Amino acid sequence: MNRRSFACLTAILLIAAAAAPASSLAPSPELMTRMQHVNTGLHSYQADVVAAIDTHGPPYISPTLRGHAYFKQPDKTAVRFDTVPVLAAQFNKLVLQMEPPSEWPSLYEVTPLADDGAISTFRLVRKKNGRIDHVDVTVDDKTAIVTGMTYFYKDNGGSIAVTQSYDQINGNFVPKVQNGKVAIPHYNGDYQVTFSNYKINVPVADTIFQE
Repeated sequence: MNRRSFACLTAILLIAAAAAPASSLAPSPELMTRMQHVNTGLHSYQADVVAAIDTHGPPYISPTLRGHAYFKQPDKTAVRFDTVPVLAAQFNKLVLQMEPPSEWPSLYEVTPLADDGAISTFRLVRKKNGRIDHVDVTVDDKTAIVTGMTYFYKDNGGSIAVTQSYDQINGNFVPKVQNGKVAIPHYNGDYQVTFSNYKINVPVADTIFQE
């Protein structure tokens, strides 16, 4: 290869490298700011929920539960099912709704991990010690809403992975469908929860969150 050809090839490679997107950038501070201002007009809601469960180990069951989901600022969430009391009481704990990002700094040590240009990833470690070692959270760069959460447990090596899609009502993003995969000792299965019939900014009694 002559010098002129080598110089041209080098220039092409440099241009291509400069044009290629970075494979793993850090999430921008601007994204975190936008995340903290999502749903500023949402003070509370009530919604109908239907949960379909499919376990992969004893007991092998595939029930469908119906009930209601509740939210109240700043970070109170609850799901209450109408039937199958024993099973519903256990499943209430699995329908996960992450605290709003505006509350993260007070609850977690937040570490930005990566940004592929469309989805950013953060690692949250709760400041108050508990069973969960950390939570990896994915956020849509465009909308600044949380799209996925994976909870990693300290004591048993288990995890719960959740993905969530949203509806937009009166400018607020509210859960539409939540899919979960549970892999913890003595419980392995999948579930899907659908949310509908939202009532936005309605009175929600504090006692709902104490049951």
